[in-house]
Amino acid sequence: MHAAASAFSEAVMQTHAARLAIMAARLRKDMPLPAILLFGILIFCAWLAFSSGRSVFAVLSPAWPILAGIVATVAGLAVLELCAAFAITLLTAALQLAYDTGRHRVRALLVIASSVALAGLGWRLAEFEPAALHGAVLPILGSAGLVALTIWFERAYLRPAYPGFRDFWVDVVAARDFLTRSAHGA
Repeated sequence: MHAAASAFSEAVMQTHAARLAIMAARLRKDMPLPAILLFGILIFCAWLAFSSGRSVFAVLSPAWPILAGIVATVAGLAVLELCAAFAITLLTAALQLAYDTGRHRVRALLVIASSVALAGLGWRLAEFEPAALHGAVLPILGSAGLVALTIWFERAYLRPAYPGFRDFWVDVVAARDFLTRSAHGA
């Protein structure tokens, strides 16, 4: 019994969703904003998984009420894992881009991305209707997170007078090493 529980626990820890949660937990003391953003990504993945599972259940429940719950759970878990895997892949690509381009170009890319996100949000809110507020929540949160990340990046990596100033190259290499260790189970 103990071996089965240990095997199940190890299998859960190897999932991409668990890796995202572990990354967020390890970053929370040293770099709270990236940890919050990773946790936000994990919450988005969980919301997407829940929505997918609920949709599958709604479609299958009239025909197969008992089987619908099992299939909906499997579908939700699959979507959660795919979303988390996609997020980790994007994170790995962003770290490679950061390593290849340097902190000033990364800052420029963040400023451009924040500008585009805010312009898109402004365009979306120009057509704003109170009944459509639920459709604007994710763009507002995403844009706010991107702007906050840009401001944090500027302060943490480009302003030596800031008390939380960090070495960009050390952080990028440490993050890449952490992702590599996580991928190989170390």
